[in-house]
Amino acid sequence: MAKSKWTDSSSVNELLSRIEKLKLKDGQQCGMIVTKKSFKSAFNSRRFDNYLMLLKELVRFDSEVPDAVKEQILHDAVWHAADMEQLQSGYIGGQIKKLEAEYLAKESKKYYLITAVSITGLKSKRLIKTPKSIITISKYFPKKFKKSYDFQEVHTVYPKINQKCYSWVVIEVCARCEHAAAEVALEQLDYWRGIFNIFFNHNNTRTSFGKPAPINKITKYPYHSLHMENGDKASPFYWFDPNFSYETSSLNVSKSYERAKVFYHKLSSGIEDCGSRKFFLEILNRYCVSLDTANMNSSFLAMWSLLESLTFTGKENYDVTIARTLILFKDKFHLRLELELLRKKRNMAIHNGQQFEEAEKYAYLLMNIIHEYIFFLVVAIRKSKSIEQLTSALDLPPDKAKLLKARQQLDDEIKKLDLLESLIRIEG
Repeated sequence: MAKSKWTDSSSVNELLSRIEKLKLKDGQQCGMIVTKKSFKSAFNSRRFDNYLMLLKELVRFDSEVPDAVKEQILHDAVWHAADMEQLQSGYIGGQIKKLEAEYLAKESKKYYLITAVSITGLKSKRLIKTPKSIITISKYFPKKFKKSYDFQEVHTVYPKINQKCYSWVVIEVCARCEHAAAEVALEQLDYWRGIFNIFFNHNNTRTSFGKPAPINKITKYPYHSLHMENGDKASPFYWFDPNFSYETSSLNVSKSYERAKVFYHKLSSGIEDCGSRKFFLEILNRYCVSLDTANMNSSFLAMWSLLESLTFTGKENYDVTIARTLILFKDKFHLRLELELLRKKRNMAIHNGQQFEEAEKYAYLLMNIIHEYIFFLVVAIRKSKSIEQLTSALDLPPDKAKLLKARQQLDDEIKKLDLLESLIRIEG
C-alpha cells in the first residue's frame, strides 16, 4: 500500500472540515471571496489562506519539489476536490500524488541565473564547478543576456547600489521548472561562496564603530534574474536577497583568487570523498546566510545554531554542544570558558529578547570555532561508518589515561570471547 501523503491525518481532517465550511454555495455572498482561475468553486477568505498554509506543512512532498510548486500542487488539489464535492483527505491526497508525479516526470532543461558577487580585481572570466552547477564570474555583463535583463528594474528597486563593487555571475543549472532552477542556482552559489568566505574569513576578528558591515567578504547582489539558454527571461519575476545590506564592501581578489581557488577545490573534494554532500551543502548555505546580514545579533544566534548542527546536538542540551566542540581543541580550559559565555549570551538573547553590544565579537568567536569544526567533520565523517558511530566517539572522554583503560577493558572482554570459542562449540 502506498504511503499516505499526510503526516498528521487528524489535523488534516480538521483543517479540511474548516475549509469546507468556508466554501460558498451557488449565489452565496460574503465580504471577501477567494477564487482560482480554471476552477468554479469560491471560498470565504476568512482564514482560508492560513488553513492552506498549515495544510501544506502536513503533506509529504518529494524533496525535489520546490516550495512554490508544493503550494501550487496543494492549491490545485484542494480546488479540484471542491469542484468535485470531495473535500476529503483521501481524495486530495490522491490528487497531490498525481500532480506531484506529473511534475517529477518533467524533463530537465538548462536555466541561467544572472546575479553578481562583491568581488573585484578579476582580469578574465573565472569558471567554477559545483556539484550541480557551472558558475562563471566576470567583470563584464554577459552579452547573451543583455537584451532581456531588466537593468531599469534593478535601478528602481535598488537605486543606491554601486555596480563597481560587484562582478557579474552566471549560474548554469538543469531543472524541471524556473522555481527549481532558481532554488538550485542560489543553493550552489552559496556552496561556492561558503567555501570561499571560509578562506577569507578564517582567523579574522573585527570591532566596528558605527553600523557594521556583514562579516562575509563575498556577499550576493540583491537582484537575481532567471533566463533560458537562448537568452530570454525564463520568468517575468525576479528573486531577491532579503539579507542585502548597502554596508557591503567589495573584496579585491586580484592577488588572492588563485589561493582561494586551491582551498575551494581541496575542501570541496574532501566533502565529495566523505559522502555527505547534502549535509555540507546545508551547512555552507546556512553559514552564508548567517554572515550576510549587518545585524550582528542575528549573525551570532545563527552561528550558535550552526554549531549545534555541526555537533549533532539535536534535542540534547547545550552541555553536549560544548563537550563535543571541546574535543578538537588543546586549550580546553580557555575554550570552555568562552563557550559557556557564548551560551549565556545566546540564552539572554533568546529568552529575554536582549540585544548586546559585543555581538560582533561573539559572532567572530563562534565563526572561527565553526571553521575548525567544518574542517574536522570533513575528515571525521569519511573515517566513520555512520554519524551515530561518530557522535558516540565524540562523547568518549578526551583523556588519554581513561581511553587507555577503556581499551584494556575491551581487550579483556575480547580475550574472554576468544577463550570461550576455543573451549566449546557454539551453535549457530
